Amino acid sequence: MSAYPQRQERISTPEGDFHVEAIDPVRQRAHLTCLTTGATKTVPLATMRRNLSDGTWHRLNVRLVTGVVRDLTVSESARKRHALNLTIIEKLNTLIKGGLSKAEAIRSLAGKKIELADGTTVEMIPERSAYRLLAAAEKAPLELLPAYAERGNRTKRYSEEVEDFILDLIDEHFARIHSRITMRNLAELASVQARERGLINPSERLSRAYITQLYTSYRHADLDHKRLDPRVARAAKHVAMHRIHVEAPLQRVEQDGHVIPMVVKTPDGILKNPVILVSIDCATSMPLGWHLTATAATEEDSLRCLDVSLYSKEERFKALAIDCAIDPYGLPGNLIIDNGAENRGQRILGLTEVGISLNRAPADSGHRKPFIERLFRSMKSDLQVLPGSTRFNDKDGTRTEEATQEDLMTLQELEIWIVRWLYERWIHKKLRRFVTAYYATDKAPGVTPSERWTHYSQTMIVPFPPSPDLWARVRYLSEQRSMSPKTGVSLRGFNFRGEHLPRLIAQYGPNADVTVYYNPSDYRFAYVPDKETKELRQLVNTEVRPETPAFSFDEATKRRRHVLRSSANTPPQVEKFHSDLAKVALAPQKRKASHTEQQRAVREAIKLSKSIEDSRKKPVTDAAERIPGRLWTDDLPLTDDAIPTLEVRTKPTKPRTGGGA
Repeated sequence: MSAYPQRQERISTPEGDFHVEAIDPVRQRAHLTCLTTGATKTVPLATMRRNLSDGTWHRLNVRLVTGVVRDLTVSESARKRHALNLTIIEKLNTLIKGGLSKAEAIRSLAGKKIELADGTTVEMIPERSAYRLLAAAEKAPLELLPAYAERGNRTKRYSEEVEDFILDLIDEHFARIHSRITMRNLAELASVQARERGLINPSERLSRAYITQLYTSYRHADLDHKRLDPRVARAAKHVAMHRIHVEAPLQRVEQDGHVIPMVVKTPDGILKNPVILVSIDCATSMPLGWHLTATAATEEDSLRCLDVSLYSKEERFKALAIDCAIDPYGLPGNLIIDNGAENRGQRILGLTEVGISLNRAPADSGHRKPFIERLFRSMKSDLQVLPGSTRFNDKDGTRTEEATQEDLMTLQELEIWIVRWLYERWIHKKLRRFVTAYYATDKAPGVTPSERWTHYSQTMIVPFPPSPDLWARVRYLSEQRSMSPKTGVSLRGFNFRGEHLPRLIAQYGPNADVTVYYNPSDYRFAYVPDKETKELRQLVNTEVRPETPAFSFDEATKRRRHVLRSSANTPPQVEKFHSDLAKVALAPQKRKASHTEQQRAVREAIKLSKSIEDSRKKPVTDAAERIPGRLWTDDLPLTDDAIPTLEVRTKPTKPRTGGGA
């Protein structure tokens, strides 16, 4: 959204909706007309900014402006040099594959014009540089070709064999990160080995000046080019070409974190090197926000620092007893940050949704954000007199042991000193970068941050802060969750309810899917947008109490697990109960007789009963009747073949289609 006030825009206030008729930048006032009564009134722009910052006023029809993310690119000269190297390598490789040797291929291109991809022609590099270019292409990827590849040669003092020998020693021992070999050592060692190999006369000695000249001619003009850590060299070896000029407040804001070389006391012990995040306006060098953390800075810490920069700090100044009549805040147009861990994340990229354009600088590139780096340097220098400072002779961490023996401050006391320095010392400091003869005497914006901010705020329109609801949507994470009338909203293992839940249920309906916003660093609250006003309605974690600390979701989950693990062991009665319950539940079940088996058992019982009944009806009265008479074959012997073979046939059974027997 646009951070500047606009004519014809509507503003919602507790008194009703107003229409901006005109803006007077000279008197710093806005003329408003009530849309309901037609009454007009004049409001100072500072009052409008404060009401918008507090959330009591809202801008209704402001056109949204999306920020952009810019990446730093290489210079044009470096790009052309790289293109030339690639073209030469391609031509040489083509000739070598065609059957020529390296020497023949290089000599065939000597003195010729090389045509680049864009149509421009460049003269072929010297023969020796071509050899080194081919050697570099074999050792490293093509995108990492060294800059020395197109350098020329000077008059040779020694043979090529000597030069190659010295260059090999340089590459192997001198041109390395944190090498222990100096140029003086290299000259002495190279002279000894060159004499032993017969490359120079026994009376000759390779001078340090010659080896230095050879290094600067074929490797790099800076002797420390390969000896420094690349991360440090990025800023230490930067060449300043242009001065940064910013003509309006909040057009360029730099934010960065820095380790404070201090030792402080905490309830949990002594803490070394807390981290401070500060944002600064480059047009005035006015600090806009700060955030002090005991641990390494995170994405949430960066957003908290930016949150202080966006909105009024009057209440914070009163709480910390800061004597500052200026209240700087507003929406930055361009935010300069580095690629640290605290600036990587989806929420940081979401800053473009409120109109902030992100400009990323590589890590350890202080020259890309010089305003904030100079502030940190002055802060450490001025505050090193406090107890617990580890600085000695302007070097951090050189007196840590001595600092721990002093009467240490708490983290809160250190924050008060830092904020006092920012808004009671720094903003009244005369800065040399603002001292120039260019300004007209009657229009000079001043040479201190306070003078310049006051001048710009009185003569220019300072951008407004974003709507608190819109900022909350950008700062918080969001998920789609179901909203139940009974349990509320379930989010990351916690349930959220509250006084706004009945209204939200009436708007969305029971068990409806809603967008839930939450701060991952505060597990106490979740927010659901009102369906009518779009305002975020707060829901409270059912587990928290007024005295509950504002844990992060991860910390709260970790503490839950710790409580479960640290609870008493399960009593033996419980284990015995579960064991007995499992035996009963998993005991083998008796097989239930089928319908057919039940009917068969009934029939057999009926048959038995019938037989008994028949025997009662016809009892046996004479014992002789029970002895059968003798047959004439009783005394005759019988053989197996005398027993006839009987053929037995079985009646085929038909499948049963149902019903009982």
